[in-house]
Amino acid sequence: MAKASLSSLYARFSHRWHSDITRLGYPAAYDDLIAALPATAIKPTVLDAGCGTGALAQAWLKTNQPHNALHMLDSSDEMLTQARRIFASVPNTIFHQNILGSTAIPQDHCDLLLSAHVIEHLDAPQDGLSWFASRLRTGGQIALSISKPHWCTALVRWRWGHKAFAPHQVHKMLTATGFTNIQTVPFSKGPPSRTSCGYIATRA
Repeated sequence: MAKASLSSLYARFSHRWHSDITRLGYPAAYDDLIAALPATAIKPTVLDAGCGTGALAQAWLKTNQPHNALHMLDSSDEMLTQARRIFASVPNTIFHQNILGSTAIPQDHCDLLLSAHVIEHLDAPQDGLSWFASRLRTGGQIALSISKPHWCTALVRWRWGHKAFAPHQVHKMLTATGFTNIQTVPFSKGPPSRTSCGYIATRA
């Protein structure tokens, strides 16, 4: 599903990616998204799909909830190199250099799937969401950050080539994929408030 040229582009910026998104306020926005997740009593298996350097997984780890396994999936070896450094002390972390659609993560394997700014890059975003759903167990949760229409996003698209989706479009796609309890989590400040929006949903 992922484009090779996109992986190459991200690879070029991997050494500065984490500092750049931190400066722009995305980790703080991801904290807000994770805070909106419903509480769970289970010890989850977590997948960060298209993890990059792992900022969304880092936000989840701040909850201090023990995990059964944390899977980090990205097509860019350079991004994963940065993620391995950042997550070196996190137990039960497994790194996968692979694309969305890979069988590296078995079906019905995860309790929580995280993904930040991934489906916007796919030729078929609905297929990407279907793959997300297939990795989750019934009742599993998904937490997404997705680009939304804004003139700032248009400038970003000029460089990175990704799409943007209004909240009602995301809700429609998630519903069509079989997700329920869909919640929009607006980001409150900084560039994320203009360019992105968070979503939480449950696999039916």
